[in-house]
Amino acid sequence: MSLLIDKRELKKAAKELTLVKLTEVIETLNGVLAERQQEVELIAQLEQMAKAQGYTLEQLGYKQSSDVVVADSSEGSGRKRPVKPKFKTINKGSQFFYVENGQLQLLRTHTMKKGLQQRGIQVVPLAKVDKKFAKDIDKLIAEATVQAVENFNAKVTIWNEWAAANGGEILEKR
Repeated sequence: MSLLIDKRELKKAAKELTLVKLTEVIETLNGVLAERQQEVELIAQLEQMAKAQGYTLEQLGYKQSSDVVVADSSEGSGRKRPVKPKFKTINKGSQFFYVENGQLQLLRTHTMKKGLQQRGIQVVPLAKVDKKFAKDIDKLIAEATVQAVENFNAKVTIWNEWAAANGGEILEKR
């Protein structure tokens, strides 16, 4: 029903438009379109510069306008309770690995597994890793453990800020 009303209103508005008004509307729309095109080009340049320097736009503080609107509306109602972090130990025996570009890689998330397999990359458990890559296994596990501790500590910081303000349990960093 609303679609029919919208069509009627558009037809009514189109009849009322004179050639001069129509020209003004087209000029205004072209101006807006040109501004948007400049913004798109500028964002593309920023993305290229950020990638060249090894950053993402989110790390530099750029957010999509829809993200900003959501963030502004949630701040008014108070900060949302973060998820309480749990440290997950990395057990060497239960890890999966894959070889890409001649290098052994640790499977970080199991959601990657299907995508890798679709690309023709074989994902194998620790027991089936080729012996020539055996020396890389401990290094990959150590790097993953360091990253897991950093991620956990960052989540603990966020949790502790919320807990201090809301009377929650204060957690220890690792």
